[in-house]
Amino acid sequence: MKRLLVAVVLALPVGVMALERTPMGDARQNYTLFCAGCHAETGRGIPHKVPRLNGRLSLYLGVEGGRDFILRVPGVANSQLDDARLAAVMNHVVARFAPERSLGFRSFTPDEVHEARRRPLVGIEVERTRLLTAAGVDAAQIAAEY
Repeated sequence: MKRLLVAVVLALPVGVMALERTPMGDARQNYTLFCAGCHAETGRGIPHKVPRLNGRLSLYLGVEGGRDFILRVPGVANSQLDDARLAAVMNHVVARFAPERSLGFRSFTPDEVHEARRRPLVGIEVERTRLLTAAGVDAAQIAAEY
């Protein structure tokens, strides 16, 4: 048992170093490491707990204020990824879960991510409902998901 504990303790720094060395260009891997645990690889989320990305992200991107909103939700704004890696992940998320918005989409930049993180989102439920309503989602459907 003591040997196992020593092996685990010695392996921890290697795992942390591997995460720190994740290539900037590997947004897909960073999504898996930092987002998929809650949102799932398929973007389905967890009803009433973790919003789905698949089928919803496009709606946010289609209404005024939605782009800013998705950068300021707690899981994004408080991510341990640096601004450049987070911008890359967010661009990957748009390409993967809102491909219909990819054409002509202005990519998120590290500066945009940095600025959004400086403005914490207050009243997330109210803002989410406002944006989804503006996108044409009815109140009953919003209540059923969130």
